[in-house]
Amino acid sequence: MDRISTGVDGLDSKMEGGFFKGSSNLIVGKTGTGKTIFASSFIYKGALEGAPGVYITTEQREEDVKQDIQAMFGWDMSALEKNNLVRFVSIKPTLPTKSITQDDMARLVKSYVYTITETIEEAVKEVKAKRVVIDSVSFIEMFIKDEYLARAALLQLVETLKEAGVTAVFTGMVPEEGEALSGGGIIEYIVDTVIKMEFVPVAENFKRTLTIRKMRRTDHSTLIHPVDITKNGLKVIEL
Repeated sequence: MDRISTGVDGLDSKMEGGFFKGSSNLIVGKTGTGKTIFASSFIYKGALEGAPGVYITTEQREEDVKQDIQAMFGWDMSALEKNNLVRFVSIKPTLPTKSITQDDMARLVKSYVYTITETIEEAVKEVKAKRVVIDSVSFIEMFIKDEYLARAALLQLVETLKEAGVTAVFTGMVPEEGEALSGGGIIEYIVDTVIKMEFVPVAENFKRTLTIRKMRRTDHSTLIHPVDITKNGLKVIEL
């Protein structure tokens, strides 16, 4: 089975060589655990190896994401974008300015999902992308209140990415309470992989951890691994 590097130093060996080609992979955690850094590393290191990527942000402007990445690691995403190795796209829903009916909301959701899928398909074709990041899927889950519509929308989104032949990474926010691994408790059942990131002291020098909670078709580690943020991105630490 073809494998795609995660872009995180020391992680590929914990999952038989990385994500399998064409898979959908969810990175979940609370604020500050390293989800966006994971996603950025996946796109950046893939681009350096000649695998173009598309970075979809549902919460920030494209420029803000690029500037945050450059400030933290010195990675010049704009230069890669000029060479058609990376494409950043911001897709935010148009929120209603007044109270609307359930039917109107359903149409608004369908329009938003259509915009996301169409935009992804266009961006993938433009740069011939092999990798796609959606940061974050939790915003989509929260926007779509109806559970049936949310499940249908997320299934369509995952299917679109699979049909495009790309390997996808989603980021998601873990709720403060409850057992769900994402804000809506839906996406984790749809994707192929779930990696949970936490901010918990496991050693004197390491506060962040990473656990592979689920990975289809893979004999993966089930241990809690300490993770460090280095100048080259995330790194799994061997204790």
